Amino acid sequence: MCLSFIHRAKDVIVAMNFDNNGMKYSINTKDPNQFIVLVESGRGKYPSFGINGDGVFVNNLIVNSNGKGLYRRPSKKVTHTSKLVTDIINGTIIADGLEGYLQSIEVVNTPDWSTHNMICDSHANVWVVEPGRGNIYSPATASSFFVMTNFSLWDYKNEDIDCECTRYLAASNALVQSDEMNVEEAFRILESAKQAEGEWTTDFSMVYSKNKHTLYYCLDGNFKDRLEYVFPSA
Repeated sequence: MCLSFIHRAKDVIVAMNFDNNGMKYSINTKDPNQFIVLVESGRGKYPSFGINGDGVFVNNLIVNSNGKGLYRRPSKKVTHTSKLVTDIINGTIIADGLEGYLQSIEVVNTPDWSTHNMICDSHANVWVVEPGRGNIYSPATASSFFVMTNFSLWDYKNEDIDCECTRYLAASNALVQSDEMNVEEAFRILESAKQAEGEWTTDFSMVYSKNKHTLYYCLDGNFKDRLEYVFPSA
């Protein structure tokens, strides 16, 4: 299914493949400082991933359930993964205060889903939020890149459960071997992980460059035909 990675060196590069099983999706840029992809899940349109003009990125990817972190109605002490995406993109939750926010609230799943969130702030600090498991923090200085797919990073990093996700291992290896990361190299790695057969196929791929203040994207696994979205100047 989906693959996302952050590369943090001379430029902050945010890259993602959105692998879909036929659900309808749409792009929302009504606010020129927000680029959001919404998915029709049967209960209405939910934000799946997006980035704003400050370069703050967040996604919401399927992950195997451990039977915990089940949906509860949002309150002052509880929020759910889709609301987290919306609140981060629109600035209701300030990225600079995210660590404190996550310590003060429990994030749960939406009804009938098990997902986890990757969040990257404008400084390339990364958080992974896994309802029912825990939160992972990776500061920008911790490593040159960070990868997430559809298996539990909490289980992998904290419970010593082996990674059997070939896309995660292949992308991580490609990032280790990459001499210099840029938009073209990021798309090359995404294309190498493209899914063209089976239930889940690559419908949307994106690369954001902080230096260029621009998001580049392509549809239906066609990596040669790219579009771009330039965020307004600050």
